[in-house]
Amino acid sequence: MIQKTRGLVIHTIKYTDNSVISHIYTENFGRQSFLIKGTRGKKSPVRINLLQHLSILEMEVYIKQMRDLQRIKEIGLHENLSSILSDPVKNAVALFVAELLYRSLQEQESNLPLFSYLLNAIKILDLSGKGYANFHLLFLMGLTRHLGFSPRNNYTSSKKYFDMENAAFTEKQPLHPCFISPPASRYLPSLMNCSFEEMDSIKLNSDMRNILVTGLLDYYRFHLPGMGQFKSLPVLQEIFG
Repeated sequence: MIQKTRGLVIHTIKYTDNSVISHIYTENFGRQSFLIKGTRGKKSPVRINLLQHLSILEMEVYIKQMRDLQRIKEIGLHENLSSILSDPVKNAVALFVAELLYRSLQEQESNLPLFSYLLNAIKILDLSGKGYANFHLLFLMGLTRHLGFSPRNNYTSSKKYFDMENAAFTEKQPLHPCFISPPASRYLPSLMNCSFEEMDSIKLNSDMRNILVTGLLDYYRFHLPGMGQFKSLPVLQEIFG
């Protein structure tokens, strides 16, 4: 049965000379992998340029449970993200976000609040002028709410160590190595409370921004074992360094 859904491209790899496998987070079916043939032919129903990272698509698909690779009948753009594609800095941020989603989203079922969060965040990035250097930090923090390990905001002048294992701040340095220490930890409550529209209000230098993104990724790895190292991170750190 042909079904309609919106989808967000998180990763596309070459499969053969004329086909690709595209991993797409869909509104109605969660994460799905699609085998797309004939992407480089003139008469192909699916053009390869539609499968850029974070492209927001309108899709007609064939979905079968227990099938590793699904099929697409037709796709088109739902949103034209011209700024992300043309701006090299935004494009680097988008690559990081797409890699984060590729490594963290696994469920093959609908999650409408999560899908809405992703679309809203990506649209804000595309429309942002200046002042989006903290976008990836807010996105990392915001995504934890949908993945089930959102930190507890109990930071005080005495509770300054962020314990990744307990997802909360503690007075003493944890005995295990999974924590974020002062002064970086004091910025975490701001990241928890800040909206994307206000992301420029958090004043960070490049060193602190890099410490925070490294710490947040370690926090993800603690709760999502197997995430591995991010290929897109060094470029992002260099841009905002």
